[in-house]
Amino acid sequence: MASPDHARNLSNLIRLGTVAEVDLPARLCRVQSGELQTDFLPWLVPAAGALIVWAAPTVGEQVLVLSPDGETMGGVVLRGLYSDAFPAPGTGAELTLVQFGDGAVVSYDAAAHQLLATLPAGGKAEVTADGGVTINGPLTVNGETVINGKTTVNDDAHVTGTATADTDVVGGGISLKNHKTTGVTPGTGLSSVPA
Repeated sequence: MASPDHARNLSNLIRLGTVAEVDLPARLCRVQSGELQTDFLPWLVPAAGALIVWAAPTVGEQVLVLSPDGETMGGVVLRGLYSDAFPAPGTGAELTLVQFGDGAVVSYDAAAHQLLATLPAGGKAEVTADGGVTINGPLTVNGETVINGKTTVNDDAHVTGTATADTDVVGGGISLKNHKTTGVTPGTGLSSVPA
């Protein structure tokens, strides 16, 4: 017959609970499992080597406490169980999705071949790449656009609105601002090609 300590240790090997408290600087959390509240324990992440993932648990998140010796003080917290408090954000078999606490979503739908990143109101995105950024394919920008730096266009450009230059426009070496025309006649006559 198993002793009470042995039975307790067996019941503590794997315990279902919810995160009760998080100590971010220490990277530890407490778990409430029935009447038991654990000490501060480390939580498992997808990777913690050359590739490192940081994602802190949330109070109320459903987790498992894994205690190899049946002693919860030596346990680790395994995350990744949906719950009523934090339900699954999708149901599609072809959908891979990451949803953040402020509502931001990054998803890929393999059936539609579509990658989406949606930020909440006021959200900002920034890409830093000293070696450059290349986009292969048509590009649509909806909204105001500011380009800080020299710009080269290697094909025709079409503007449906007004193009405004603060200094000058030069075409074929001829300045729009400073060029002079010859052969101008008064009245309805036309000048020759700019020279």
